Amino acid sequence: MSNKEKIDLQILGKVRHLIPNNFIIERIKKHELQKNTGLVKTIQLRSSKRFTLEQNDKYDEFCDVLDSFTFGNDLEVIKQFDNFKETIKPKLMKGSTFGTINGVENIDLNTFQTKKGCFRTLQDKTNLIVFWSSLVPKSIRALQQLNELLKQNKDLKLQINPIAISLDGDFNNLKSYLRDNQIKEFEHYRFTFGWDSSNEFQKALELNYLPKIVVVGKDNYVVDVTTKSNKIEDIINTYIKTGESVQESEEIHQQKDIIEKETYKQIKQTLIQTIANQLSQNIKLEQSDFIKLNLIKSHKISHDGNQELIERSQLNIVYDISVQSEQVIIQFLNEIKTQLGNNNIHIQKQLIKDPNGIVKKISDAFQDALKQNNKVIQDYTIKTETFNYVNEKGVFQQDVQLINKKGIFNLKFQEYQTIYSQVQPIFKKYQEEIEESDEEHDHESEQQQDRNLINNNINQLTDTLRSGLQLTVGQRFQTIQNYHKFGNDQQIQIEHKENQILIIFYWNDNKDSDRLFPTIIKFLLANEDSFKDNVRFVALSQHKFDHYQHYFLKNEGIEEVIDFYFPIEENQTDLIQYNVNTFPHFVIIDKIGNIRLQSRQIEDLESLIEHQLEEGLDNLKQLVNLNEEQYNQITQFLQSDASVNLGQFNNKRQFSMNFIFIEFQCGENKTRLSPIINYTIRDGKQKYVETYLKLLNKVYSLIQFQVNKTTQKTLNFLFPGKACKLCQNELNEQTPQYYSPFIDEFYCVKCAEVFDTKAIGNNKLRVKDNLIFFNAPLVDKSVLNDIDVNRLGNNLKVKKGDPYSQRHAIDCNGCDNEIRGFRYIVLNCLPGKLTDMALVDFCQDCFNQIRQGGTHLEKIVKRTSMYGYNPSMLLLRIPFYMGYYEY
Repeated sequence: MSNKEKIDLQILGKVRHLIPNNFIIERIKKHELQKNTGLVKTIQLRSSKRFTLEQNDKYDEFCDVLDSFTFGNDLEVIKQFDNFKETIKPKLMKGSTFGTINGVENIDLNTFQTKKGCFRTLQDKTNLIVFWSSLVPKSIRALQQLNELLKQNKDLKLQINPIAISLDGDFNNLKSYLRDNQIKEFEHYRFTFGWDSSNEFQKALELNYLPKIVVVGKDNYVVDVTTKSNKIEDIINTYIKTGESVQESEEIHQQKDIIEKETYKQIKQTLIQTIANQLSQNIKLEQSDFIKLNLIKSHKISHDGNQELIERSQLNIVYDISVQSEQVIIQFLNEIKTQLGNNNIHIQKQLIKDPNGIVKKISDAFQDALKQNNKVIQDYTIKTETFNYVNEKGVFQQDVQLINKKGIFNLKFQEYQTIYSQVQPIFKKYQEEIEESDEEHDHESEQQQDRNLINNNINQLTDTLRSGLQLTVGQRFQTIQNYHKFGNDQQIQIEHKENQILIIFYWNDNKDSDRLFPTIIKFLLANEDSFKDNVRFVALSQHKFDHYQHYFLKNEGIEEVIDFYFPIEENQTDLIQYNVNTFPHFVIIDKIGNIRLQSRQIEDLESLIEHQLEEGLDNLKQLVNLNEEQYNQITQFLQSDASVNLGQFNNKRQFSMNFIFIEFQCGENKTRLSPIINYTIRDGKQKYVETYLKLLNKVYSLIQFQVNKTTQKTLNFLFPGKACKLCQNELNEQTPQYYSPFIDEFYCVKCAEVFDTKAIGNNKLRVKDNLIFFNAPLVDKSVLNDIDVNRLGNNLKVKKGDPYSQRHAIDCNGCDNEIRGFRYIVLNCLPGKLTDMALVDFCQDCFNQIRQGGTHLEKIVKRTSMYGYNPSMLLLRIPFYMGYYEY
C-alpha cells in the first residue's frame, strides 16, 4: 500500500466515529479516460448516505475535525477529502425528508403584497414545488410549461399542491414578470433575500442551479428531484398510482460486478498502454464529441478499517457524439472488443446527436418563411460621406464610412413581425431541445459547444432579419409599437403627424440621461404654448415601468412635464430600427416624417427645434434624392475657394459645419438621399455664413438640403443693480454684488454670503439660487456681453434626502488644489460649445484673492492667461457638487 493510500485510510480512521454507523463508506480506485483530458487515476471516498438537514451541526463538526489535518501536504489527498465532504453533506434528494422552508414570503398575485413566514408541504396531497427565477430563462420555461400542463389537466391539479418559489433578489423584477405573465396555477413564494449561499436549505437542494423541480409525497418524503419539466407528469402519475413511500437511494448496497483479478489487470494494462493512445490520436472525432471510459475497483471500509471488495468492474463506456462521428465510434468500439472481448465491455450510456442537422432545419425553416413573404436576403452597402469644415485649415475634409450589410433591404416593421412570428416558434423549439438534451454535467463543455452552434446560428439569422429594419438619417420614420404610457397599461403606438416635429428621447436611469432632464424640462416649459400641436416630445424608457418606480418617487412630478412611455418587452426592435446602442439617444423627425437626426447628445435642442419650426412644409416636400451630377457639383463646390468666406470663423468652439451624403447600394441599384447640412453658429454672426450659403444656392438649391441649424444663444447683462432685494441697501458701479439670472434680482455681498453651517442642504444658504458675482468696479465692461446662455446651467437644488457635498471633485484653475466650499465658474472664458472640461473654475481661496487683488491675483491671472481670463470676468457661484456640468 502506498503512502498516499495509507494517508487517506489513516485520516478516515480518525474521523469515522463522527459518521453515523449506518453510513457505508466506499473507497473507489478509478482509471478514467476521456477524449479531451486523457487518462486520469483517482482514489475517491464516497458515502452511501448523507447527513440530514437536522444533522447539519454534526456535519459541520465532521468538517471542522477533517480540516484540522494536514493531509500530508498532499494536494491530491486534500482534493480527495474535499470531494468526500461533498458526497456526505446534507442534500435534498430522492427519499429525503423535505422539512420546512424558512425565510420565505407568500405573494398575493392580486395585490403583490407579501407575508413573511415559512413554507410547509401539505400532508394530504402530492406537492409539486418549482424553484425558479425570473432572471433564469431555462427556469422560466419550466415554470410556464408546468403552468400550462396544470391549466390543461384540471384532474391532475386537483390531486396536487403546486407551489412556485422564486430566488429573485429584486422583488420588482419578480413582480414585473408575474404581472406580465399569467402563472396562476401556482401559489407563489419567494426567498426574502433571494439566493443566499449561507442558507442551508438552498445549499442542500443546490439552488444555485435552476430550475429545480421537487415532487414531495404525502408522507413529506421527496419523490424525485429534477430539472426537466417534461418528466413531472410521469413522476407524479407513477407515485399516485403506486402510493409507495420512497426510500433514499443507497447505491453501495446494489450488487456490483466483481470480475476475475487477472482479467481486471489485463483490462487495466490495455487501457493504459493501448486504448488511451488510440483515443488521443483519433482525429476524426468532432470537438464536441464526448467519450468516457472507466475502470473501477472499490472496497467497503468498515468501522475498524477493514476493507471488503465490492466491485471490480468491466470497462465502462459512455459516449455522447454527433451523427457525423457514428462510424468512427463504431470502429473504435470494435477495436476495443477485439482487444478485450465482448464480455469485458459495458456500454453504460450512448447518445447520437445531430446539432448540424438541427442547424440545417433552422436555416431551411427561415428560408421558407422568407419565401412565403416574397423576401430575399441581399448584400447591400450604406456609404456615409461627411465633409467637415476644419477651422484651423479653412477647408472641408472628407471622411467616408462604409457599412456592408446582409439583410432584407428596406424591411418594414410589419413585415418583420410577420416573418419573425413564423420563425420564432421554430427557433424556440430547437433551443429548448438542445437545452433539455442531457442533464449530465460531467461534459458541460462539450454540451456547450452544441448549444453555441445552434444559438449562434439562430442569433445570426435573427440579426440578419433585424438588420433590414435599421433606419438612417434621411429615411422615413416608421411607427414605434408596443409601448404604454406612464400610469396607463394600454398598449399604444408612437406615430408621426404631418406638420409636427417629433422628438424621441431614449433614456435610462443613468447619470448621462439624468443630467439632461433639467434642461429638457426647462425647454418644454418655456415653449409650452408655442409647441402645442407643432412639437411632440416623448421619452422612451429602456426598461419596463417597474424598473423605475424608485426613480419616479425620487423625482415626483417629472411625469407631469414629460410624456414617459415604457416597453411591453425588454430589448424591443425599435432599438435596432433607430440605432439605439447607448442611453441617452435622440431621434428627431421633421414635419414631413423624415428622420433628421440620430445622436447621443445635442448641443442645443431648443435652438435646433426653433429653426426646424421655421421650415416650410411645402419646401420640405420638395426634397428629392440626389443624382450623380448634382453630387459632383456640390462636392466640387466644397473643395473650391468659396470656403474662404468661412475663414473668419477661426474658433471651432463657436462655429462648426459639415455636409453629409448617404448612399445605399443594393446590387446595381444606387440611391443617394437628399444632402444634409449641419452647422452651429454663434448668436449674431449668421451674416458671415449667409454669403457662403448664397454661393452654394447657385450650385444646388438650398431648398433641396436638409438643414440642421443650431444657434449658440448669448445674452447681455445690465449692471449695476439698484438695490439688494433682501435688505434694500443701495448698489452702484463701485459695489461688488451678486445677481440671480433666474429671477432677475440683485443682492448685496452681505446678504448673498450668509451661510448657516448647522442647516441642511440648500437651507444653509439665505439666497438659494446659483448667483453671478460682479467684481466691481469693473475695469473691462465688455464682460457683461456675449455670455453663453448654456453656461448658466439649470439652477439645480439639492433634493430632500439626497447626499450633498462641498467637495467638488474638480481642481481649481488658479491653484490646482481640489475645490472645496463654493465653486466659481468663469462665464467669459472659452465661450462657445461645451466640450470635455470646457469650464474654468476657481476655489473659495482663489475667489477671495480675486476680490482682494495683489500679488496672489497676479499669479492667478498668469496661470489662466491661456484661457484669456481677467479679474473683471463674471463668476457663477455653485454651492454643492452634483457633477461637472450639473449645476
